[in-house]
Amino acid sequence: MVGFDPEQLERYLAQARTAAAPPFGASVADARKITASLGLPAVSGAYIGAVKPGLPAAAAGLKPGDIITRIDTAAISSAADLDRALSGLEKGARIRITFVRDGSPRQAEGML
Repeated sequence: MVGFDPEQLERYLAQARTAAAPPFGASVADARKITASLGLPAVSGAYIGAVKPGLPAAAAGLKPGDIITRIDTAAISSAADLDRALSGLEKGARIRITFVRDGSPRQAEGML
């Protein structure tokens, strides 16, 4: 992203709750709040602030700055939506992740 303050983003993400449980391995916040604070067009989803190496989010190729918009058929409009979508799944479940990176929609497969 252009024009964001990494320190401000880190502070915000530290205050935001981590929606994805440790088995997924991503710290997220509501994308709408992040994009608004950066002066960017509003985007709904779960904004990834950090990805932990060796866990499912990293294995699926997700990166900080990606915005998750769907898990399988469940629409993701917020960090809480991501938490709900993942909490109903068991370890070892295969998932399809739809996300936005650099303004382009993408998909990835993952396993919890």
